[in-house]
Amino acid sequence: MSRNGDTLSDEEGDSKASKSGEVEEASEVEENWASYSNAGFGSTDYDLWEDLAPLKETAGDADSDEDGAGFDDFPVEQLDTHLQEIPTAPAAEGLKHLVRLGTCDHCLGRVGGKKTYGQSLLEAGKGVRNLVVTRDANMAESRDDHAICPFCEELFAEIELLADLVSDELAPYEFSRLQIGGQFPKAQSEAEDDLRKRYGAAGSLPLKSSLTDEIAKVLVEKLPSVKMVNEKPQILALIDMLTLGVNIEVRSHYIYGRYRKLERGIPQTRWPCRACKGRGCEQCNNTGKQYETSVQDLIGEPILPLFAGDDHAFHGMGREDIDVRCMGRGRPFVIEIKNPRRRSLPASELEQKINHAAAGKIEVDSMRDSTRSEVVRIKDTPAEKSYRIRFRLLPQGTLPVPEPHPMRGKRNRRKGRGRRGRRNESQAEAETPTASPVTSGSLESQNSPNPADPQAVVGLDEKSLAKLKKTELVAMCEQHNLAKTGTKPILVERLLNHRLETQSVEPEIIAPPLPDLDTIIATLDGLAGTVLEQRTPTRVAHRRADKVRTRSVLEVTDSSAEIIDDEIFVEVTLRCESGTYVKETIHGDGGRTNPSVAGLLSADCEVVWLDVADIHAD
Repeated sequence: MSRNGDTLSDEEGDSKASKSGEVEEASEVEENWASYSNAGFGSTDYDLWEDLAPLKETAGDADSDEDGAGFDDFPVEQLDTHLQEIPTAPAAEGLKHLVRLGTCDHCLGRVGGKKTYGQSLLEAGKGVRNLVVTRDANMAESRDDHAICPFCEELFAEIELLADLVSDELAPYEFSRLQIGGQFPKAQSEAEDDLRKRYGAAGSLPLKSSLTDEIAKVLVEKLPSVKMVNEKPQILALIDMLTLGVNIEVRSHYIYGRYRKLERGIPQTRWPCRACKGRGCEQCNNTGKQYETSVQDLIGEPILPLFAGDDHAFHGMGREDIDVRCMGRGRPFVIEIKNPRRRSLPASELEQKINHAAAGKIEVDSMRDSTRSEVVRIKDTPAEKSYRIRFRLLPQGTLPVPEPHPMRGKRNRRKGRGRRGRRNESQAEAETPTASPVTSGSLESQNSPNPADPQAVVGLDEKSLAKLKKTELVAMCEQHNLAKTGTKPILVERLLNHRLETQSVEPEIIAPPLPDLDTIIATLDGLAGTVLEQRTPTRVAHRRADKVRTRSVLEVTDSSAEIIDDEIFVEVTLRCESGTYVKETIHGDGGRTNPSVAGLLSADCEVVWLDVADIHAD
């Protein structure tokens, strides 16, 4: 209904009212979302931790620690809600946390940082626990709530048991120096190390050393005559902390002395049978030894039962040959008794036992207890030695010239593979002074034999000649005034026949006369101060490096010469530098030792016997 056209109908009015209400509601929603979108962190009153109830503060929490930080410095509410990092010992909260973890008294004393000089781990740990319980009575039952200490896993509680196990294993042995060791599982060691670094005081003692020290203290009470050491023990007891087993490592016992070898044919040490390599065979009567006895066995076997050992080893200051006696004061040695049950035996008893069992083959004296370091000293001492030697003088050329033993074994092989290795081997063969076939190239070289020489074909066999060309064979026949007609095999046969004829008419070599006795004595006396150049002797070339060694003859004394049954025999005493080959100094070894007595006298020298007169050491 309208009045004069100015009024609106009811429907139009309701429509406008509804539209205005919707606009107001939309604007209100936009304002609410805008307020939420502009809200920052902390602008709301919602608390994320309001559901957590704080612990009640006790009277002990208000006290302060005179020695370290007080409990008020680290509020209990923050500690329990893990909003504050736990401090390390010896801070009050750190000690309290160690007790809360169920740490045993030994470990509290070890990692708590409260241990004083002269105080044991157990005493220090009890002091830490009393301090914590005094401030917080609730900590008194914390140890009962944890059956196992997180640091040592209750190993400190088994100290008496571990000490008894070690003592039982050591019962059969005589010793005065003992070292205790521990073997821990890797996981346990890493876990303990992590806990100690995380909660323990700086410089806290490790579990391994602390536990072994505590076991050692108990063992000292059980074994008052034993000294605990950290180096050079006679016995090392290693405890397996996982199985609680004990492994005993017994160190060898060493005895020093000097021996005189009174009979020849006895080696210094055990010599395995060459046929069976020590396994035992018919050739060695199932003994495994090349020789029936040795200086090592003559000394070690009689005293091994006295020490109740398992085996023995021999260490001498050098060695003499099997056919050489050792006289004078004797050769220093150290006999090693392995895994001995006894150690304290008088030296006089040992000497008497050895000399009686040897029955005149050897004699020992100056025996005493020794150490492993003395073994090194004896091995490394370059002692001068005096030798008494007797030899026979023969005309030059009487004795055969020794041939070098072929080098063999892996140590003498040339290294290298492929073409380079083969080339090195070829060069080594070319440098070896052995008889090799003559080739066409070698005939043209300056070092090849002259074909005009009647001895040119001497040393060439049929195979070597067959490798030559026919023109070369013809040239050789012309030079030797032989017929040069015929085939190549005929020429080879002709040259071989010529070689046989030449050798058959070879003139006899007349040896120079032997010198008189005065000349021999003068020559020997003049050997003093001579420097020898000795190439590795032929008798040991198969096991020694082939090289030239320089040694000196320091002194020559007591020279004598005599004629017996038209033969000249000479005796002389030589004092030589350590490592001198004395036999080769006399006979020269085919020129490998220079100068030599044989070379100076222009004669052959045959060694009759050799004795070590004295060893100038110790």
